[in-house]
Amino acid sequence: MMAVIFCAISLSGCQSLSPVAHVQKNINQTAEQSDAFSCSGKLFIRYNIQGKPQQFPGRFDWSQQKDKLEIQIYSPVGQTIARVTEQPEQASLEQPGKPAIVSANLDQLLEEVLRYPLPASGMKGWLQGKIKNADGQFILLNPEDQSLEQSGWKLRFASWYAAGKPKRIDISGYTEQAGEVIIQIVLEAED
Repeated sequence: MMAVIFCAISLSGCQSLSPVAHVQKNINQTAEQSDAFSCSGKLFIRYNIQGKPQQFPGRFDWSQQKDKLEIQIYSPVGQTIARVTEQPEQASLEQPGKPAIVSANLDQLLEEVLRYPLPASGMKGWLQGKIKNADGQFILLNPEDQSLEQSGWKLRFASWYAAGKPKRIDISGYTEQAGEVIIQIVLEAED
């Protein structure tokens, strides 16, 4: 159960990212954040609960509009596990047959459900190959194997599609409550 909630929330978010220390090497150009973006992919998450290793493999569909984000989380066999939505002033997590969990925003929802931080806030840009600089502007990364660090989390854009969109993103960090957290995302090619 916790793996399902962890997975659903780890893919969503919208807080600001802290500055990147070595942005110059990684900048392709300043980029506008897309008002609409969608993608699908696979994910694999590893973490610890009370010192015991946990893992979650799954799939997801991601759809964001200017003021709305919706993420569908599926088991490896395609069964819907959870749906996360974010709108102005509200975020929710829904699972089949269970009441929705609602909070004022996605970051607050994350803390309420998991009781520890995750790098959820960066996904809106990261899945598009973008990060925020110190001025809050989106920066489009060069399509190359590169590693960055933001908000205490290590990002590795391990591979890219020819169109300049990320193919594989590895995210890792340490939390006091869940130990080492490792998230691997493999995005499907766009049509």
